[in-house]
Amino acid sequence: MKKYYKCKKLETTLHFLPKEVKFCCSNTKGLGFDIKDTDFSNLKSRIIKAKNTYINQLEKGILPQECVGCADYIELSGNKKGFFNLKSLFEKKIFKISYIIVSHFKECDCSCIYCSQKYLQDSNYKKYEILPVIKKLYKEGLIDEENLKVEFQGGNVTMLKEFDAIIDELTQHNCNKIVINMNGINYLEKLETINFDPSSLVNISLDAGTRETFKKIKNVDAFEQTVNNIRRLKNNTNIYIVLKYVIIHGVNDNIEELNKFLDIAKDLKVNDIIIDIDFRDTMMNHETEFIVPQHYYDMFKTANEYCQKNNMIYRVLNYTQNILDKGRN
Repeated sequence: MKKYYKCKKLETTLHFLPKEVKFCCSNTKGLGFDIKDTDFSNLKSRIIKAKNTYINQLEKGILPQECVGCADYIELSGNKKGFFNLKSLFEKKIFKISYIIVSHFKECDCSCIYCSQKYLQDSNYKKYEILPVIKKLYKEGLIDEENLKVEFQGGNVTMLKEFDAIIDELTQHNCNKIVINMNGINYLEKLETINFDPSSLVNISLDAGTRETFKKIKNVDAFEQTVNNIRRLKNNTNIYIVLKYVIIHGVNDNIEELNKFLDIAKDLKVNDIIIDIDFRDTMMNHETEFIVPQHYYDMFKTANEYCQKNNMIYRVLNYTQNILDKGRN
């Protein structure tokens, strides 16, 4: 029986990066096309042409190298026949865009020692405005308006001058499914004006339980300010909040610091926690295999037990869990 592949993200995602547009959530791998000239005049045709190429490969049982190791595609079998002109599928709303990731900027109000922007992007990248692109997507009928979710990654969204205008554009089209990854150092008053869909969330990497450790990680003295902003966000908006703790060797990789972080989350009534590992260890060290230290396992166990005891949600990202299960990447 013939094998073929299917990927929902490839069909319905646009991920805007400084120099390329991808069709998945990854900013290191994945499929897409370059935008070195930041010219979006023929955006629709480029999207359709590129997606057509890649989806055809998957239907023929060819898995692109950029997709190897990804957990999002599914492998199927059967007598699969080609079923499109992709352009007609967009017109029939089958492959319309339902997930946009805004990650085309890298400006930030801190300088985290583990930040991927330092390692994955060229400092000489050409800036472009994303709002005209979003308007163009709406105008050309590429957006699935009933299901659209927009996620902000990039640098820190408080530094994105277009943010308020983007939110206005989205809400005009009844889009209130928003995901924001931020550090919490500065506050976004715009968030207080939105009635968020329950699927919306703010993911804040606090990474510390004390002022001293926070300063070492973020290279800015703003721990109390960040905690106060999280409290304000909790009190003044209906958006769901997740707090993240990235374990960094020799900085915050101890249970005492972790417990202080967990106590802060509990005090703030933020009941959803992500524990992760510094990506420099898990993704950037290509010369040697990363062996997870035993005390990291102890920290994950401590966080899990704390969350169970206090009726909090304990999360580990799939990629990180795979590393923990294997003991190395």
